Amino acid sequence: MENNVICMKWGTAYGPEYVNILAAMVKRHLTIPHRFVCFTDDTTGIHPSIETRPIPEIALGSAPIWSGWRKIASLSPHLGLTGNVLFLDLDLIIMGNIDGFFTHAPNEFCIIENWTQPGQKIGNSSVYRYRADAHTDVFADFERRHEEIYRTITNEQTYLTLQVAQKHKVEFWPDEWCRSFKRHCLPNVFLRPFVAPQPPKGCKILVFHGPPKPIDAAHGKWPNKRKCLRPSPWILQHWKESA
Repeated sequence: MENNVICMKWGTAYGPEYVNILAAMVKRHLTIPHRFVCFTDDTTGIHPSIETRPIPEIALGSAPIWSGWRKIASLSPHLGLTGNVLFLDLDLIIMGNIDGFFTHAPNEFCIIENWTQPGQKIGNSSVYRYRADAHTDVFADFERRHEEIYRTITNEQTYLTLQVAQKHKVEFWPDEWCRSFKRHCLPNVFLRPFVAPQPPKGCKILVFHGPPKPIDAAHGKWPNKRKCLRPSPWILQHWKESA
């Protein structure tokens, strides 16, 4: 069965370096045969060795262009892939071997259990895996009802988890595999001026949801916020294009 790793880049929030670095991290930490594909509206600056494709068309209605609802296009019947699909956000670092993300709970829809909603069976869509063409019903439902959905659900990861769970089993990754920089690396707020963030033990993928982004955190910057953050140079061991 084919194993695919995909990402999406649209708009101007993320530059091509995010795609190039993510592809390099996948290459370093995934040992099984795989295909890496970036779905994007602009290939400028993306390394020519990386396969790129247009993002499948999706009806977004009134959703802002930058919103995460566009991720639902990953379930489109026009994705053009077969086999397993592992979706990765651009603003994360891969710290360890990720072969298990293709073997854990085979054939099921797997996603992070959202750290801000423990026990509520809601996922975080920074890292999820599914079988291509297995959830086109979710895509069709979103296209048909998106304006109605926006009135009751605030983001794509809540909708994605709840909708998949209606017809399929949703499995969560083991807790230690995917961690949050803000929740699992930062010291107590009173210690942050003196103590640097530390990498979580056993973590395979570290997610930077919202600010700071990996490169900012590495240099101790928290853009647009008056928050103290010590540098985390260990991030640069992973956030790089080189081998």
